Order: sequence, then C-alpha cells, then structure tokens
Amino acid sequence: MIKVGFTVIGGKTNWMGGINYLKNLLFAIKHSGDNKVQSVLFIGYNIDEKIVKEFEGLAIIKRNSVFDRFSFKWFIDFILRDIFKINPIINQLIKVNKINVFSHSFIYGKDLKCLSVNWVPDFQHLRLPKMFSKLNLIVRNYRLGNMVKYSDRIILSSYDALNDYKKIYSNYLEKASVIHFVSQVSIFEFKPVFYLQEKFNFNSKYFFLPNQFWVHKNHKVVFEAIKLLKEKNPTILLICSGILKDHRNKKYINSIKKFIIKNELKKNILLLGLIPYNDVKLLMYHSIAIINPSYFEGWSSTVEEAKSMGKALILSDIPVHNEQATGKADFFVYDQPHLLSDIILKYWINENEVIISENDLKLRTQVFSNKYKNLLISITNFNS
Repeated sequence: MIKVGFTVIGGKTNWMGGINYLKNLLFAIKHSGDNKVQSVLFIGYNIDEKIVKEFEGLAIIKRNSVFDRFSFKWFIDFILRDIFKINPIINQLIKVNKINVFSHSFIYGKDLKCLSVNWVPDFQHLRLPKMFSKLNLIVRNYRLGNMVKYSDRIILSSYDALNDYKKIYSNYLEKASVIHFVSQVSIFEFKPVFYLQEKFNFNSKYFFLPNQFWVHKNHKVVFEAIKLLKEKNPTILLICSGILKDHRNKKYINSIKKFIIKNELKKNILLLGLIPYNDVKLLMYHSIAIINPSYFEGWSSTVEEAKSMGKALILSDIPVHNEQATGKADFFVYDQPHLLSDIILKYWINENEVIISENDLKLRTQVFSNKYKNLLISITNFNS
C-alpha cells in the first residue's frame, strides 16, 4: 500500500475549484475497488469546518498548525522550503505518519523524506500576465520553478497546459503527466426545482453560469447576448453564482452591475453570489444548459460537472474547452455575443432533458483513478 499525504487546496482562499478537484480525486481513489493507495489529508485548525466535512470518509484526517495559512508555524515552514529548500517540519510529519508520497500539496525540497507529486492546474499567469502584478509574476515563476525542479512528478490537467509547460520547463519534460480529472454528480442532495425558485425568487426556466466573477471568466459577453435576446424574449433568464469580487480588478463587479441596471436586465440576470455547493449542483441539474464563456481555463470543473450530469454545454471556443468537451458542446467565439445569442435561443426553444450516463461516469472515474495510481506505483517502484 502507498500512503499518500494531501493538503486542502484553496482552503482559505475561497477557490472552490481546488477544493472540488481534491474531493473528486480522493473520491476516485476511495471507490477504485482496491486498497493500493491510502489517502491522508493534513489540515490546520482554522479551516472552515464545512470544508472538513466535505472530506470525511474520503481520507484519514490529521490536524497540524503548520497547515494554518499565515500562522507562525506555516510562515517558518514557508521560508525554510521556498528559500532554503529544506523541510524539517514536514519531514517530522512524514516520519510519524509513515507517508510515502506527498501529493498536490506544494511540498517539495532537496531533503524531503518522501516522494513529491505536485499539481499545476494551468499557466494563467503566462497567458494573461496583465491580470497579475509584476511582483506576483516574479513570485509565481520562482515558486513554480522550484516546485518543478524538486518534485518527482508534475501533474497537469490538460494537454493545453502541457504545451505551456513545454515552453518553460523543457529540461523537465520527463516529470510531466497529463491526468484529466473527473467530477462526480452523486455528491449532492437532490431537491426539486421549486426549492430553487422559492429560495432565489424566480419562476421560469433558465441558463446557468457558475463561474467566479473574475475578469477572464468573461461574463460580459453572456450579458450582452441576454441583452440582445431580451428584445424578442422578455422572459429569458440567466442565473449566475460565484463570489462577487475580483481582488485583481476591484472595479469589475461594479461595471457588471451597472451594465445590468443600465440595460434593465435585473429580471433577466440573477447574481446569486457565493451560495452553498449543493445549490450550485441543483442549479446545474435543473438548468437548460451550462454556459462557460471564459477566455482561459485549466480544466474547467464547471464543464466536467456538466458532462457528468449529461447537461447541455455552451462554451467559448478555446483550446482547452475543445479538448474537454468536443462532441459534447456548442462553441462560440468568446467576443461575439451575436453568435452566442443564436445558440442560447436554440436551447431556449428546444430544451434538452438531463441524461446521466452512469456507466460513462464510472468509466471516466476509473480512468482518472487508474492513471493517478499508476503514476504513484511507477515512481515508488523506480525509487525503491
């Protein structure tokens, strides 16, 4: 058995994409039908307990203050790892808990007493550098460079990301592996659409856009399309969930709200903000179609969840979306609201029913699990 240590991805940053990714990976490992891998999840004490409950039953949970982000112990560990490339605190945990591999945890170093597998979801800072400060770019490149150098393997979520990796880390190509993650649809409590209508105050069918309100998520093109459609279809409805804040562009959300008010779209576009994950899944399930208009993605959890539900997808025509959903989506040029409005109208008139293929989901989950476990087996055998 290979004992693998994980830490919560995005636990204090509200990045639900990272949390959901980890939850789906641990689910795939847990339900793989064998006991080749045992998952141990290390968490701090100041993490939201709702997040902790998401992982109960999927891994052995261990608490340590070194994983309390920005705590004194975390800061010391951060300095030792990123500046001196040593891990005395983590190595003690490895010894006590008999960890064979630390995975997806941004843990690495020349002295690490176990193997290290790390995940790079995407290279957004290279594709969209204007969204980052110069300091942020320097820090990101420094930390990623160290992580690639000192990790035994780097997992990438898409071949699109692998193409970026090749341009920067050509000396470490042998370390890179692409593993497409798979999202589960069984991890939510089903409720009828009336529950959503009463809770969020709407009464018609709708499209759903469940992205964070960050500039590169490109909500504006969908809002422009809804504006065009409203002229002939006054009841057209788009529901959006996600944190109403972009820390890199604090004026963005105000511009979004002003657009809605100026064009009298308050009854056509509902901004729900950050809502319970179960409600996100329900809104997906009961929607006409899921829309993702993003300029850039790593491997969209929104798209993956929709695929697992058998939902219709309307996606921006970017390389990673084509890699992820070719044959399972309608694509539009991300700055062409007229093209998008035509697709939305097609689905508004001819709504598709939810078709969940359990066999397809099980097969994709098994492939996800097998690829990850085979990677672990290959590096442990090589280093034994």
